[in-house]
Amino acid sequence: MKHFVHSMMKPSSSLHQVTKYAGPAICVLAALVAFAVAHRVIGGPLFPNDDAFINLHNAQVLWLGHDDAYRDVPALVGATSGAHLALLMLFETFIPADATALFVLGAAVAAFYLVGLFAMCKNVGCSRFEATLIAVAGLVFAGSIFQLLNGLDTGLAMAAVAWNIKLLTDRKRTLWLPVLCGVMPFIRPELGLLSIASMLIILCDRELSVGFQLKGATICALTASPFMFWYWVNTGSFIPNTAGAKMYFFAEQYLDWKAKAVYLALVVFGRAGFVSLPIFICTWLIRPRIVRAALLLFTLVFLGIAFWRFPGGLTHNGGRYLYPFAPIILFGVACGLTSIYRKKTLAYAVASLVVTTVVFTSLLLDYRNHLNGYRKSSVDVVAWMNANLAAGSVVMVHDAGYVAYAGHFPLVDLVGLKTPAATAAHKELTYPSAGKLRGDAVARIADEFQPRYLLVIQNWDDGFHFVSNLRAEGWTAQEIYEGHASAGASAGDIYHLYRLEPPDP
Repeated sequence: MKHFVHSMMKPSSSLHQVTKYAGPAICVLAALVAFAVAHRVIGGPLFPNDDAFINLHNAQVLWLGHDDAYRDVPALVGATSGAHLALLMLFETFIPADATALFVLGAAVAAFYLVGLFAMCKNVGCSRFEATLIAVAGLVFAGSIFQLLNGLDTGLAMAAVAWNIKLLTDRKRTLWLPVLCGVMPFIRPELGLLSIASMLIILCDRELSVGFQLKGATICALTASPFMFWYWVNTGSFIPNTAGAKMYFFAEQYLDWKAKAVYLALVVFGRAGFVSLPIFICTWLIRPRIVRAALLLFTLVFLGIAFWRFPGGLTHNGGRYLYPFAPIILFGVACGLTSIYRKKTLAYAVASLVVTTVVFTSLLLDYRNHLNGYRKSSVDVVAWMNANLAAGSVVMVHDAGYVAYAGHFPLVDLVGLKTPAATAAHKELTYPSAGKLRGDAVARIADEFQPRYLLVIQNWDDGFHFVSNLRAEGWTAQEIYEGHASAGASAGDIYHLYRLEPPDP
């Protein structure tokens, strides 16, 4: 009889195991299918922005041991995410085609992100079906799939936040949380804020032993140490320098605070609020309260720093710096579904389908336009340069990625991400003048490096007047080539190449 009962229980146990892993498996499959479809539709491992090629170029330099484009500049100068770069190099050891390696890395990160969403939803009591539904919905919520496909560290930051929430809400605290906290600042520097808040939760938890807390603090420091050492040896700084370079170039800290407040309100409550409408309301249902407080503190401090130093950055690359907040909103939905406000949460979720459809369609068109405009234009103009410009010609650029990745010329990055001397000029002139002396700074950079050519995308020249400012300083700038793109591409996404002649002595 016992043998009969035991044999009858085996299928049930097997079914339980299958059911247990069905949700994560569906999440992984959904991410891989989404990337496979994108790969087929767009025609390969393509990226809609220039920054993805900064990652690829940095990896190139690390493999080669020197940089032929930005001479005497270490690879980690201009590298915001050491963790993402390290993962890219790991994937490149198995996948020789580097662009394919970056695309596959994006797919792996997307799968990791969705499984993290599933796990955090399960932690607050969602059924496996609800957790799977929320996780898979994370692909389309606020157009997240286009951030996961961009070849940048955005998806990794989103995954880090999802897993951080999961580890914060585990019934039993583990040392995986301090491991993640040590890595997060090197996924995205602003995640250091969430890392600090999470470690404070560990250190202030009276239910944890002092020994566990000391282990957690030690492990966090040890996990961060390799990245700090890597940056220090490579750049002389323990942390990435990209935020400072952008801040000095865009020079928004000294703008009128009222104008910045209006701008921030339009971005945060207009753009971000709209794309997450109305389910962002569910963030007030996040539990436990200590986790809600940590996530709220992270959000407010991040937005406060952005308001103070660089509000315009929140709109860059499709608003990518706001997307690490997507898992927080989805966690609020999970908390709402498992609370007395379940019916209201369901109503919010249903209503959000209309907004999600509109946002997804809009971002799909934007993604396609960038592939057809920016990408094709940059590929075309760099190919023309390789075929027609004299070897060794110095080219001044503002988009520091693709031309360094695929071109064969020494470059000067006038923004300063890859050319530290340019950062110094903007720090002295552009930054304190709130951008009024940016033209003088660019002219000083040109005087120092004596570039023969300037490569500029139309949108940037319209906004910052590089060509006209150089001409005003006595430089001759003659357009010699205009990049070709798909029919109907935006004129703002087209690159133009100018031959430069310095002022007469």
